[in-house]
Amino acid sequence: MQIYNYSLDLDINSKNYTYTCHETIKFNGNEEKLILNSVNLKIKRIKVNNSIKNFKEFIKNQEIVVDGIITKDSVAEIDFSGEIPEELQGFYRAHTEEGDMFTTQFESTGARRFFPCIDNPSYKAAFDITVRVDEGLEAISNMPVETKENVDGKTVIKFMQTPVMSTYLLYLGIGKFDERSLEFNGNKKLILAAQKGHLTESNYPLEIGKKAIEFYQDYFGIDYPLPKEHLISVPEFAAGAMENWGAITFREIYLNISSSTGSSVKKAVGEVIAHELAHQWFGDLVTMNWWDDLWLNESFATFMSYKAMNKLEVDYDMFADFLVSETAGALEGDSLVNSHPIEVEVKHPDDISQIFDEISYGKGGSILRMINAFVTDDVFKKGLHLYLENFKYKNASGSDLWEFIAKVSDRPVRKVMESFIQNVGYPIIEAKEEGGKIKLTQYRFLLNGKKQNVQWKIPLTAKYAGEVKSILFDSESMEIDLQGFIKLNDSETGFYRVLYSDSLYENIIKNIAILDNKDIFGLLNDSHAFLMAGKLTLKEYLSRISKFMELNDSLIIREVSNELFSLYLVDPENSEILGANMEYLADKLKILGDKQKSENINVSLARGIVANRFATINRGYAEELSKFAGSLDQVDPDMRLAVLTSYAIVHNDAEKMLDMLSKFKQDEDKVKTIQAMAMLTGDNNFDAVEKAISERKIKAQDSLRYYMLAAANPGAKEYIYNNLENIMEKIQAIFAGSGYSSRVIEMVVPFIGLNHMEEIEGKLAKINIQEISRGIKKGMEYLNINHDLVERLKN
Repeated sequence: MQIYNYSLDLDINSKNYTYTCHETIKFNGNEEKLILNSVNLKIKRIKVNNSIKNFKEFIKNQEIVVDGIITKDSVAEIDFSGEIPEELQGFYRAHTEEGDMFTTQFESTGARRFFPCIDNPSYKAAFDITVRVDEGLEAISNMPVETKENVDGKTVIKFMQTPVMSTYLLYLGIGKFDERSLEFNGNKKLILAAQKGHLTESNYPLEIGKKAIEFYQDYFGIDYPLPKEHLISVPEFAAGAMENWGAITFREIYLNISSSTGSSVKKAVGEVIAHELAHQWFGDLVTMNWWDDLWLNESFATFMSYKAMNKLEVDYDMFADFLVSETAGALEGDSLVNSHPIEVEVKHPDDISQIFDEISYGKGGSILRMINAFVTDDVFKKGLHLYLENFKYKNASGSDLWEFIAKVSDRPVRKVMESFIQNVGYPIIEAKEEGGKIKLTQYRFLLNGKKQNVQWKIPLTAKYAGEVKSILFDSESMEIDLQGFIKLNDSETGFYRVLYSDSLYENIIKNIAILDNKDIFGLLNDSHAFLMAGKLTLKEYLSRISKFMELNDSLIIREVSNELFSLYLVDPENSEILGANMEYLADKLKILGDKQKSENINVSLARGIVANRFATINRGYAEELSKFAGSLDQVDPDMRLAVLTSYAIVHNDAEKMLDMLSKFKQDEDKVKTIQAMAMLTGDNNFDAVEKAISERKIKAQDSLRYYMLAAANPGAKEYIYNNLENIMEKIQAIFAGSGYSSRVIEMVVPFIGLNHMEEIEGKLAKINIQEISRGIKKGMEYLNINHDLVERLKN
């Protein structure tokens, strides 16, 4: 059975936060009984072919079972009502001082909270939406408005019918909006929308959005299929953005460019817009069969967004950001025993939120980057076009994509992909000289230091003097030529680590001049992982990275400071680690100097990161910077977090910082203030921040960042530990089903548990939230890795 049309006739009561709906569903096919998904909806009446039907609700299964047989051309009519809650899923209300906005977030199973449906991505249907709203309010949906009229004191808005699409891509937004637009493809519109008074003055989101659409149309060989595309700013939003077809939603920070916008956010604005626009083809036009292939949706949009931005903003060096933001986190997360394969079986809706993680996005995107390099970009592009053309307006699986890429390639694409998506983890390759050759051995890398004999089919790249060789490494060990060898994994396109013998590493250092910044990033990142896993001592680690610490490329500065500072957070009492941080950060601050008008965006970004970390560990520098907090609008946006962090450390006054927070207009300045507040200590300050979170003076979405950062603050981690149950209860009330509760647990446990190794498991057992089970396992594994590192460093 298939549904070919949903018609929703909605009446919104914006004062009582409720709505009623008359729904019509048209079927195509036969079924012995009708089963629809529904959560927290009050069903008044169900008719099938004009006959009233009995039905039963099964709350645990989130289902309604309707009596009677469904045949081809059957029509069901359902009258129901629903509430518009504050929890950030389904159809919910996002609050601001200027008033509420009603908006939807349906991925993965939120549509059933809005209307009874078969809430399964493979059940595609066309949607007809009509909505009655109070006068003065407007509505946005996936398609343009077809008619708009006033009836009985309400505005009735009817939208054009959508193409066939999955339920999770449906969108409805209601509020008072400001809009601005650009035309593309002659007569189509790209529209920027926000609540009245919240629309950015910058055209950058529209300009980069238009360029991204044009890039994808050329790359995929298929025009954007809808008449318009909205980019909608949502004031309270659990996700960063959501690819609703023709009506993409974003957190305000990702659409609001101003004089306060720092380099990292400006780059993120472009990448996030490009990510969601990539989904309009890959995810919306062609959709996964089931959530097992969620990774394909997300990893593809991740990889393509960086590819697009790398072409559109050449100065950004976007694949440097890709390594920092996507590959590094995926390599770390996938080196846990408690990782999961990219392709994971999803049996229950509660499981879905827990796989929206660094494996779905970062590992999947990194594997696609590896395959792109393996088959060449032209071949990759041809395969994608064939895949999208064949499955447009339909559903497909990952294996379908490999099949189409393999059709136009002479490489064993399917074997390589299956090796990396079906195996949990990834390989470490040990490389050493033996008998005039280089012997390579592969096995699974684990951060706990244990060895697992698993083999991958690795599309290996080897950098030699004057050339790069491509080799398929599909056995436990193999030999390659020594003559002219420099390093493996050219520009870090492969998803694996390499542990070199001392002699091979020394040879790499001798050839440092011909390595690019991505090669050096990989050597640094691998060395840090080997320290964490006990394969290198601290002395060996510092020795291996010492030559790279002299370099002043912004990617290398970011990576070295990331590694040294992460070690400091795990073991802040270790004088050698503190000393290495102090020396490196002070040196780089001096070299980076003051901002220059013509400097690259990445230099400014690196300066802000280094300054913030130096302020965290150097009281004198914090006192110097904190003086600028009173005139923050005069401070370079990339330095504002460092100034606010310094102010928090020096003054340690939550009330003053909350007062600052209330006066900032830009979301980015507010987020930085909340980040800085994680450096506060003392019960009075903790209580003041909690009160602000409860009163929504701090947005729920931003409170997560506060808790995760405070857990790593030596002066705040005990507070987080002692109040963990209450904190998690508060988070779950807003973010149930989103995966964020699990993520917070995963991030805080490795720090707050270090002084409570005996008690932490018992404390976690008291938190009765089913969907954090994966986060607990990962958090505990990270905790044990951190604890083992601290013990090794003591010795």
